[in-house]
Amino acid sequence: MEPLETSVPARGGLLDRVFRASTLGMAVCRMEDGAVLEANDAFCFLLGRSPDEVVGATAAELGLFRSFGERRAMEQLRTRGVIEGFDASFVVPSGETRVVRLWAETIVDADPLIVVRASDVDGRTTARSRYQELRETEVRYRALVESIPAITYTQVQDATSPTGFRDVYISPQTERILGYTAEEWIADPTLWIRITHPDDRDRVVAEDREAAERATRFCSEYRMLAKDGRVVWFHDEAVLVEDPVSGVAFWQGVMFDVSEQKRLVEAMAESEAKYRTLVEQLPAIVYLGEYGEDGAWLYISPRLEDVLGYTPEEWLAHPAPMGTFTHPEDLPAARAAEEESFRTGKPFRAEYRMRAKDGRWVWILDEATVVRDAEGNPLFLQGLMYDITERKEAEERLVALDRLKNTLLHTLSHDLKEPLTAILGAASTLERLDRELPEEERRHLLRTLAERTRGMNTLLTDLLDLDRLDRGIVEPRRFPIDLAELARDLVEKTTALAGRHVELDLERCMVDVDAPKVERLLENLLSNAARHTPREARIWVRVHPAEGGGLIAVEDEGPGVPDELKEMIFEPFRRGPETTMGSGSGIGLSLVARFAELHGGRAWVEDRPGGGASFRVFLPGASTGDAPEPSGRDDP
Repeated sequence: MEPLETSVPARGGLLDRVFRASTLGMAVCRMEDGAVLEANDAFCFLLGRSPDEVVGATAAELGLFRSFGERRAMEQLRTRGVIEGFDASFVVPSGETRVVRLWAETIVDADPLIVVRASDVDGRTTARSRYQELRETEVRYRALVESIPAITYTQVQDATSPTGFRDVYISPQTERILGYTAEEWIADPTLWIRITHPDDRDRVVAEDREAAERATRFCSEYRMLAKDGRVVWFHDEAVLVEDPVSGVAFWQGVMFDVSEQKRLVEAMAESEAKYRTLVEQLPAIVYLGEYGEDGAWLYISPRLEDVLGYTPEEWLAHPAPMGTFTHPEDLPAARAAEEESFRTGKPFRAEYRMRAKDGRWVWILDEATVVRDAEGNPLFLQGLMYDITERKEAEERLVALDRLKNTLLHTLSHDLKEPLTAILGAASTLERLDRELPEEERRHLLRTLAERTRGMNTLLTDLLDLDRLDRGIVEPRRFPIDLAELARDLVEKTTALAGRHVELDLERCMVDVDAPKVERLLENLLSNAARHTPREARIWVRVHPAEGGGLIAVEDEGPGVPDELKEMIFEPFRRGPETTMGSGSGIGLSLVARFAELHGGRAWVEDRPGGGASFRVFLPGASTGDAPEPSGRDDP
């Protein structure tokens, strides 16, 4: 017989030395025809043949797979790639029969090979040892499965059984856990289905059949009714096992009693439900969150949507809600308080503004306690976020009222004291020197008394109107009037202009308004223009229809209004820049804005093209033209 080419490494190499020197018998066969390409001395010795008799022979000629089945062996090697240990008998030249333990596996390559390993056993002594080993293994197996706190079972398919399966073994724990003996299980194939809880039965049977059809792992949790009526929860897992020698398949499974775990889970679920109900009814946002900018939000209650408009899902999915929604001016202080809490372990407390989903700024009071690990290190914060917007607004109103009070006292002491002093001086002079005074000086003193008295009366009227407007007790009495005619009449009769020339640009504009209040509004605008412009400066009064109402404008070519004051000057007691003509009480423009708002309109100021200021008021009513186009953030 000619020598065969081999894939075994060349002699002298490390692998070749291991292959040759190993006491474990090894041989390499070609998958195509089973020819032995190489065999070490241990393999040849176990078969009782020389290397020349082994190498070149086929596996069939040597009888390697005779006891396993030649066809079955090759099929299993092609499909599964391995044959687990099995015993093969060989008759050596001396006539002795040897029993050798063989294993085989496939090496897939361009030229597939079979590696066969042989153990060092022989004859009847080996057979007896194997039998004893099997018995000892079985004893150890029973001791193990019968001591664990679970029911172990073995099932085989049985076409004669109503269920298609038959129990061939079930551990004694079944009697302690369910009250049924192992003998009752084996005698009644339907017991497993009968005592499965009715609510779980159909589902579990379907899962069992699917696992059997696909030969996949069975895994399920279900309830069973014990013999005494108790409900017992099981976690049941079983796998399909195939004997490599006989080919017999059976199911090996374990049923763990998980009733206590289920009770704990149910108790935890009930506690969690109570906790969620509690925290979700609190008038605050409850949260769990880790420290730092990169810290995750672990939980946030649904109250979040009521306060800020975001759902908990939107908040938790956002990569950085705190940094994104917190007001930029407030974020550094909030971060500093958080870092202080992490560093010292003290409770966290901060007040800041957050932007709601609809764009509003909401004031938040955030108070949290620290959750620590076993070593006392801070882990995360468990806190409450309160909506304190109303409180903050009330505080701001109190501050504003306090400022208003102080300003009002200043106004009364300043704006009333001066005319009172003039009135007192004029009255005293008339009282002492009435008949001695020249007629011209006497008329001047009387004019002083009248003008100063009218000024005080105007100031007091403005204060009373402002108070009534603040308390919401003023309602406009609307009648249709022509704003252009109202403006023309007022310019002709008002003393606010002190003889100044006013240019009129008036267009008929019929609107439903409270005429006396619109007159007050326009007169205050004229007084403001006269007060803040030089006597030679021009003043314009314009009235034009606008979409939805009418537009009144009083313009001047004075110094104008700085951008930073364009909103503030309409607040009570806010004065514009001092001029050579003096400064007003700070009430007139606020009344302009309030009277405009009373009608559903608004007042604002723009820069007049060419210099100066353009004070404008829009009053809603009948529509005969286009609406005014805003020129910036100060427009309506």
